[in-house]
Amino acid sequence: MNKDSPNRNIEEFKNTTAVTLRTIAGRKELEVTFSAAEPPIGKVTSETNPRLPVPEHNMNQKSRRLIRGCADAHALFIAHHNKKLHAAARPRASEALAVFDALEQARCEALGVTAMHGVASNLDAVLAERYTRQGLTDISEREDAHLADALHILTRCALTGKTPPKAAKKLTKLWQPWLDKKLKTLGFDDLKPLINDQKSYADMVRKLIEALDMETRSSDETDHGEDESEQQETDDTTESDDQQTDNDTAPDMDGFDDGEGGDMETGSDDALDDMQSEGEGDMPTNPMSNRPEGFIPGPDGSYKIYTDAFDEEVNATDLADPEELTRLRSMLDKQLFNHQTIITKLANRLQRKLMAQQQRSWQFDTEEGILNTARLASMIANPNVPLSFKQEKSTEFRDTIVTILIDNSGSMRGRPIAIAAMATDIVARTLERCGVKSEILGFTTRAWKGGRARDHWMENGRTLHPGRLNDVRHIIYKAADAPMRRTRRNLGLMLKEGILKENIDGEALVWAHNRLAKRPEARKILLVISDGAPVDDSTLSVNPSNILELDLRNVIEWIETASDVELTAIGIGHDVTRYYRKALTIADADELANALASQLADLFEEDSNPSKRK
Repeated sequence: MNKDSPNRNIEEFKNTTAVTLRTIAGRKELEVTFSAAEPPIGKVTSETNPRLPVPEHNMNQKSRRLIRGCADAHALFIAHHNKKLHAAARPRASEALAVFDALEQARCEALGVTAMHGVASNLDAVLAERYTRQGLTDISEREDAHLADALHILTRCALTGKTPPKAAKKLTKLWQPWLDKKLKTLGFDDLKPLINDQKSYADMVRKLIEALDMETRSSDETDHGEDESEQQETDDTTESDDQQTDNDTAPDMDGFDDGEGGDMETGSDDALDDMQSEGEGDMPTNPMSNRPEGFIPGPDGSYKIYTDAFDEEVNATDLADPEELTRLRSMLDKQLFNHQTIITKLANRLQRKLMAQQQRSWQFDTEEGILNTARLASMIANPNVPLSFKQEKSTEFRDTIVTILIDNSGSMRGRPIAIAAMATDIVARTLERCGVKSEILGFTTRAWKGGRARDHWMENGRTLHPGRLNDVRHIIYKAADAPMRRTRRNLGLMLKEGILKENIDGEALVWAHNRLAKRPEARKILLVISDGAPVDDSTLSVNPSNILELDLRNVIEWIETASDVELTAIGIGHDVTRYYRKALTIADADELANALASQLADLFEEDSNPSKRK
């Protein structure tokens, strides 16, 4: 074997690893690929096309074990995971979903660890590498780590009876007391008898998630049950108030009259239709009062905000101290070490395209300017030849600003948000080198399941269909006039535990657009990066189920038809072309850097070719 060439050794290792994966998975038809962009952290991204890291040219024992561990993680998940059962029970809330997925992967891995001893050491190596890249081996605070990571390793240890590996000891030590306090009589040991029954296991996991105060309603469950519960409570409260106040209604927090909510039958769709179409009931008297700078709130004034008193527009530096931002940025750089070279190459390609549009030419035979040295010999040979000057002439390149608006929802957690941060960082620096200003913004909410806005709604009688019922948080990672060298570390904030929550896209677009519209630049581009439709459980549970999506469509239509801001979007695993006229959908976050650079390059190419502009 030692006499063989390194390339042959690598190919033999890849073939052996692929065969082993298929054997453990029990799926001979699997197509196993090796990608340079795949980090060795054992994340399962596909059940039909497992993707493993490319072996190093000079493989050592550690690199072999990491690749084998990634293969084992994929194989065990494919062998023991039922996709339909999992999808039926998955919670819809982002944080609960991350926990649910992590515990399912722990179950699949535990089945392999107990049956094959070699698999255990491979998976432990992958786990150590993952925690090292995430900076979890030397954390000092519980908030420095994701809850899903802690639950994954604690569950796997409970299912296998093994102690946590060395790399996870600080993580488990910090989270265990908090989890014991929250779970009380429940525990991870309750999952062990159910390890071979995925459905029963999922039901128990949902109970654990509920004990941790997270929403467990699945995507397959309708909103009707919760609506009826909420509305029944509203009826009870209204009936009690009616007896005390003779049917008088009190204004809500925005000064809107609750109207005839006390006399309206809670379950009446006809009454709801009438209220929406005629603007009666608890619709605001001035539906545009909550939308800045003249933005209409939606068809027939159907979108409203219960209260914006707790909304927040905040700089990234206000959400973490300088030391934490530095640490988070370091975590981001470690995670994306393998991606940085690829993204930089794409950024250089974008720079070449931009610079090509800014090429300068020379105007010769002018009376003043720079001496034309090409004719210097003629002037020396013949003194009668007059001096020749030239002047630099710039081609027209319109003053431009680009705003990149990043979805900071919980579903972006992990590799999607990390790649979004790094790709945006490098592209923004590229634009800066080309004289194009950029702004980087993010949008999320301050809380899960409603926050203070929902608390006030409940305290004020639970008015029917209150509108947006969460506290939005709009984050400024980089202002348009701030240089990247001073704001680069801010992007690490996206890795901070608890930052990524719900996403209310329509209002985020309003905010980003209004910031951009005030700029003096001649051309303004707004690029949105998102991985899903608007979701906020507190709002959707007590309003029409399409309230957020309708508002997003309405805002997009307004910008695309009535504004001089050019709007484009990139969807990660989510078809955004059904919302935006100019959009691109990619299957995986790994494609984001290429998509981002390409979209911007195409936009600038259109600027140099007015006939291509819509």
